[in-house]
Amino acid sequence: MADMARMDWMDTLRGGAVVGVVIMHAELSAVSATGHDLPLVHAFNHLLGDYRMPVLVLLSGVLVPRSVAKGFRSHLRGKVHHILWPYAVWVTFDLVHVFVDCLVLGKGLPWHLAAQVFYDPHTYLWFLAYLFCFHLLAGVLSLAGPLAPALAMPAVFWAHTQVDHSSAEKFLWLFGWFLVGDVLARLLTGRVPAPVVRVSRHLRVPALAAVGRSSLVYYASHMLVIVYAVPLLHAAGVTHPGVLWASAVAVALIVGRALAGVQHRPGWRWLFSWPRRQPAPARAVERQVALVP
Repeated sequence: MADMARMDWMDTLRGGAVVGVVIMHAELSAVSATGHDLPLVHAFNHLLGDYRMPVLVLLSGVLVPRSVAKGFRSHLRGKVHHILWPYAVWVTFDLVHVFVDCLVLGKGLPWHLAAQVFYDPHTYLWFLAYLFCFHLLAGVLSLAGPLAPALAMPAVFWAHTQVDHSSAEKFLWLFGWFLVGDVLARLLTGRVPAPVVRVSRHLRVPALAAVGRSSLVYYASHMLVIVYAVPLLHAAGVTHPGVLWASAVAVALIVGRALAGVQHRPGWRWLFSWPRRQPAPARAVERQVALVP
């Protein structure tokens, strides 16, 4: 048996979903820049469209039981530090980019977008806002007992069919899949059959798993890279839509990999998690203890 939340193939799935998001946004930018469609890429994106985000939220839901087991306050604090904070940082970058573009083009400033980041985000970072809310709601449900997510799940899926607002429908639909992950983790933790574990070991793709382990880094950074890389590449003479699209995907993943490599270093950590500095004396004590035989 194995712990479902510790299976390596989950990183591959998460990485694949994030790369799918990068591919989709690169297509939209390349088509907008060139005015030419990419039928094969569009068909691929359409095929993945119904699976990308449900897969991401389900895999996030799988990690809920382990997190809430530490207590509601600890669970919430962790999500503020590692989801809400990077959302605030990168949505600020995104809004600054949009406002600067509007000023350069002589357009009116879209102040409504700044207000909507708090209640109905329409930036590419909406997923992080939703994810924080999902974890908050899951933490509240956990206070009612371990069966609460399973009891709430069908009600959430039913509710998503009853609302007219597209954002509310999307929120409830994805929250339902988040609860599916939570329930699966509670049912299967420590009870995943060994044959399933052996098969899952063959489903790992190291490159995608690497993306999956730093999925927030790639997700948070990719769009800002693409929206600047595409016009620069196009101005430099990369005018074929397919080449422009592939170049945008490559640049976004390369920058994401670079940021993943420095995300825990001083001076960079604040981009992806709450900025905390360990007191120097404590670090010295740790080094001394480590040297004790």
